[in-house]
Amino acid sequence: MRLFSKKGIDAQSREALVSLTALTFIEDNALLPRDQLAEARNSLQALFLRTSGEETMLRKLIEILKITRALHQSFANIGNILSGVSKGLHTLHAKIAVLREQTGRMVLSAEENADFVGPFLSFSQRFVHKVEGFQRLINDYLEIKEAEGRQASHYRIARDARVQLKQRLAGSLGSEIRGEVENKIRQEVIASFDYSEAETNYKYAQRDSLNMEMEVREALAEIRAMCQMAMNPAMRANLADDIDDDAEDMLAAKRYEFDDIFTLFASALRKHPRLLHIKDAVLELFRLYQASFGMLSLDFTQLAKATETMIENAEAYFDAKEEDTDIRSKRDKLRKIEGLIPFLEQAAALLGDAALDTHAKFSKRLSELVSVRRSAWEHIFEELLRAKVQAEAELSTRL
Repeated sequence: MRLFSKKGIDAQSREALVSLTALTFIEDNALLPRDQLAEARNSLQALFLRTSGEETMLRKLIEILKITRALHQSFANIGNILSGVSKGLHTLHAKIAVLREQTGRMVLSAEENADFVGPFLSFSQRFVHKVEGFQRLINDYLEIKEAEGRQASHYRIARDARVQLKQRLAGSLGSEIRGEVENKIRQEVIASFDYSEAETNYKYAQRDSLNMEMEVREALAEIRAMCQMAMNPAMRANLADDIDDDAEDMLAAKRYEFDDIFTLFASALRKHPRLLHIKDAVLELFRLYQASFGMLSLDFTQLAKATETMIENAEAYFDAKEEDTDIRSKRDKLRKIEGLIPFLEQAAALLGDAALDTHAKFSKRLSELVSVRRSAWEHIFEELLRAKVQAEAELSTRL
């Protein structure tokens, strides 16, 4: 490396060192698909031929990584959401089973059972069935959104191909056409490349997604209505509060009939003092019902956002889904990408530092940046340093 110690370093060479460090790290950890990696390396090669006026290689790389990060985040969110609903159901089953066992040991009278315990256990079982139904719906919702993603991808491919064909026929090929017959043939060729079927399928998929979304929202509205019956009447809100306009219209047209279980409990406690033995367990379940609705509503919001990211990048989503089914591997890649992006953004800021006017100065400053303590990339700094060493070794044979 002494060959570079006194040699000036231009902007392109600085960018090349940072970019190649990143590409080496990305390749070692398989953070991008092969085609994207190959394209990035080709762009790096072009960097040495470019003078000015184009978007920098480093900025393109950061944008690619941000898109990939969004996809991996959607993977992680989807996995967490589906497993979170399952864990919530398991908790509900376990708590209700404990209460059943407790009331079984009490040998309840017919009045105690009729005034509260029977209706409460029935209410609880119904609540669990609603949550199980919600679980099935969000699995169906994910399948339908994935189908929408596939149709969106097919539509974009067909649309872009038709645009390219029109441009081609309007260009050099079109200029060679002579006479009315040839011109008519050209128009027929363009018309025959009809992407209306792909567009129609995409619209049908969007319609199916919207219908399924309304089913999920209706399920949430019913769970919320049950939660209202499991809280103090003074704390209850109108069912249309805090719900978007579409769901509000749906609720206005639908009546919910659930036992006012909280009022039954308050009345039963006054009539049957023995029920005080299960008061804490019942109130815990009431609180669990409220928390369950809040978490399910949040889960659906996050799932909807994650699937929107998937639809925008459907090809990459399905490729990655087929190639990498290990969720732990996805999370590891996501953490590495999340560290790499801020590092590259900070490294990009060094490119214009006039004081770093030799390779040795720039290389030292880049190593210092890699090794910054308590940075967003601290968990990958050793791998980044190794990638930088490899990048310098490769560049030393080019510069």
